[in-house]
Amino acid sequence: MKNHTSPNFDRQTLLIYLRSQRLMSLTSGVGNNLWSCSVYYVVDDKLNLYFISEPETQHIKNIHKNNKIACNISDSSQAVVDKKVGMQIQGIITEESNQIKIKTILSMWNKNNPGFADIVNLKNMIRKVIKSKVYKVQPILIKFFNEKLYGSEGFRIINLNI
Repeated sequence: MKNHTSPNFDRQTLLIYLRSQRLMSLTSGVGNNLWSCSVYYVVDDKLNLYFISEPETQHIKNIHKNNKIACNISDSSQAVVDKKVGMQIQGIITEESNQIKIKTILSMWNKNNPGFADIVNLKNMIRKVIKSKVYKVQPILIKFFNEKLYGSEGFRIINLNI
């Protein structure tokens, strides 16, 4: 397997792929208490991923104890014979508290997930009509599998914690 650590990477290539997908698998936990879930996400230009979730879910309870997570993003429609493309990510999760930023994120989220704008919005969050909050995943390490770009079993490891 070709292992390339890349401090200089093509941010645009990563963003194009991240914006082509909608669903990420997220794993959180402390010790043996691990939990995986799937969340719909959006991404900003700095490669931060944002998702919406209720504070009482197991994955959010876990991140209050340990905010280090792992997640992966891939297109589940890829056939086994296709050239694989996907990401494995290690990062840190925090709850977004800036209302201007939340409004922007919710606008992005609703654009990618149409049909919920009347429910999933800042006004409903402030009034506690919905319990959901906005969470930010700040990637520290990205393993970007891309056989289309890097050949068979090719990937790049991008360390963002440099």
